[in-house]
Amino acid sequence: MDSKEEFLILLDLLAQAINAVQVSSIEDDNQREKLIYAHNLANRFIQYALTQFHLCNTKRVETLPSLGDMRVGDPASIDVLTRAAMEAFLVFHYVFYSPATKDEKDYRYLTYKATGLLERQNLPDSILEHAKQKIEEKKMIEEIIVKLESNAIYKSLTPTQKRRFIEGKERDLWRWEHDARKVVPWQEIATHAGLSEMLASHMYRHLSGHAHSGSLSVLQTQQAIVREETEHLISPSINTMKILTANMIYEYTELFPQAQPVLAKSGASAFVEIWIRIGQRLDEKLT
Repeated sequence: MDSKEEFLILLDLLAQAINAVQVSSIEDDNQREKLIYAHNLANRFIQYALTQFHLCNTKRVETLPSLGDMRVGDPASIDVLTRAAMEAFLVFHYVFYSPATKDEKDYRYLTYKATGLLERQNLPDSILEHAKQKIEEKKMIEEIIVKLESNAIYKSLTPTQKRRFIEGKERDLWRWEHDARKVVPWQEIATHAGLSEMLASHMYRHLSGHAHSGSLSVLQTQQAIVREETEHLISPSINTMKILTANMIYEYTELFPQAQPVLAKSGASAFVEIWIRIGQRLDEKLT
C-alpha cells in the first residue's frame, strides 16, 4: 500500500464517521448549534483534503490552448491546501474539542462565530451582494454580544479589545487565553493538540510560505517543472495530511459518540493510532 492509498483510507474513514452523525437530532438548542458548526468544519476539512488528494494525482489534462496537453502537478497549491486543512483541524481542536469549562466553550465558539459575521459586515455590498443577509446577520451579532457580556472571559477583555472586536478589527480574539493574557499562536494550539514541533512550527512555517507566495514556493515550482520532482515535493504534505486526518478522526469521534461505532467496526483503530503517534514523535528524529 503506497502513501496515497493510506491517505485515502483515512480520509474515507473520516467521511464515514461524519456521515454517521445526525446533528439535527440533538435536542439541546445551544449544544446543537455548536455541534453543527463543528460538524460543518469537519466537512470543510474533508473538502480541503479531497482537493489536495486530487492535485497529488498528477495527470495529463487539457488546460489552455496555448499550453496544450500537459501534466498538471502543483506542489505549491498542494501545500496551500495542506495548510488550510491544518488550520481547520486546529480550529476544531481549540474551539470545539479542547475547552475545559463552560466559559471557555461559550467564549471560543461565540467569538469564533462572530468573527466571521463581523468580517462580512465590513465588506462592501458590491463584493458579495449580500446586503439583505448582512442585515439579518447584524441582529445575530447583537445577540452574540449580549451572550458574551455575561461570559467571564469576555468580561476580562479591556474596553479597547471589546471595541475593536465589535468593529471587526480583532479577528483573533477567539484564540484569547485568559490566564496567559495573550492570543494563542497557531503553533501553540498545534502542540496542545499533540502535534510535534516538527509539524507545529517547521512544517506550518513551510506551508505558510506557499500560502503567501514566498520565494521558496516559486523555486519549488521551477524544480517541479525542470527536474520533474513533483512526487518528491508533495510527499511531506501527503504525510502531514495523514497525520491531520488521523487526529481529526479521533477528536471527531470523541466529540460525536454516534460516530464511534464506525471506527470500531472499521478495524482501522490501530492504523489511526499509528499515524497519531507518528505525528507526536517526529521530533525524536531530530535528537
